[in-house]
Amino acid sequence: MGNVVYNRYKAAGHFILLLLLALLAACGESSDPLSPSGRATIQASAATEQAESPTTTAVSPDVEGSQENPAQQPAQPVPPGAIPAGDPHIRYTGRFDFNDPRGPRYDWPAVMIEAAFEGTSIAAFIDDEGGNSYDVNIDGQTSVLHTVPGQTRYVLAEGLRGGEHNVRLVKRTETFYGTPQFLGFELDANRELLSLPHAPERRIEFIGDSITAGYGVEGTSPTCIFSKETENAARTYAAQTAGYFDADYHVIAVSGLGVVRNYNSEGAMSAGTMLSYYGRTLANETEENWNFAEWQPDAVVINLGTNDFSTTPHPAGEVFLQGYTNLIFKVRERYPETHIFTIAGPIMVGPAEDTIRSVVAQMNEVLGDERVYYVPIENTLELTDVDYGCDWHPNEHGQAKIAEQLIPAMSVVLGW
Repeated sequence: MGNVVYNRYKAAGHFILLLLLALLAACGESSDPLSPSGRATIQASAATEQAESPTTTAVSPDVEGSQENPAQQPAQPVPPGAIPAGDPHIRYTGRFDFNDPRGPRYDWPAVMIEAAFEGTSIAAFIDDEGGNSYDVNIDGQTSVLHTVPGQTRYVLAEGLRGGEHNVRLVKRTETFYGTPQFLGFELDANRELLSLPHAPERRIEFIGDSITAGYGVEGTSPTCIFSKETENAARTYAAQTAGYFDADYHVIAVSGLGVVRNYNSEGAMSAGTMLSYYGRTLANETEENWNFAEWQPDAVVINLGTNDFSTTPHPAGEVFLQGYTNLIFKVRERYPETHIFTIAGPIMVGPAEDTIRSVVAQMNEVLGDERVYYVPIENTLELTDVDYGCDWHPNEHGQAKIAEQLIPAMSVVLGW
């Protein structure tokens, strides 16, 4: 069915373009709160944050890491007695490259690694290129792990009460911090992993830019400078929406990306936009090799377009229109039955918003695809420290205002 739908779209492509051009407004200039004004130099760090819990929870590197590049070197085996990454009790959510089963690689934000275990302590082995960050959740209590370059053992928790526990690592940082490898866990002597509860049946994929990636979401003011410590994909509207629906979710997002033009590009078009990233298992590698058949979402949310018009020169209206149409075609080809929600906001204005609304209308009316929806997001962000993190990106409170508008629209359509 997917090929039939896609071919029908492709044949109607030029007709849509001509039909919609009359609806486009002139491209107006807007500010760009969705794109990075600068990226901090990556620094190896062993900093930790203690969870407020009755147990003693720590997140810290145990040994100095090597400087080998995990993208070029095969994963090193974990010590005898440790739990290897290929253990069937470990659950991976998100896009992972399992070509080396001893060390699955990943780089998209919000990917998750989960396990259940018994005992009083747990450590993880991670081989990292640049130093990513993770939320480490153990039995509902969250601490933060900042990795260092190289293969390193990290103590995630110790001094836990006896009994069963759950651990979840959620990657806070996005793709430009490199591509780590997860190598396995280490438990108390003679302990093994336990079976996890079943994964959620509901699934949502989010496609976006810096807002969806969690850029600056933990910043303390709109004027603070972005750093690794202020980014957290687990605090975005995407994570909040998925949490509300008790759904697994994938985040395909890179700060500064647009549909046809990235933030601050010298020309009116860019080569490396979301159209070229979308099919990748690893964002940092150009091969489009993700197996879409292995994870079919119930819904896809697309939040793109602000960066295309945030700085000059703007792309031509018809170019943006065709690019956004092509993106929906690409999603629909891979997910024939999925509901696709396009959102505009909260700071998206002008031609991008108008074009997205028009593209969706024509998908419904001309092509008969009634599973594509437009969800306007009203800008309710206040110009204070209440709603904004670093570089005028929404903080967790501001992200909640996006989720609060998206959730009802999805709930009506999906019946959730």
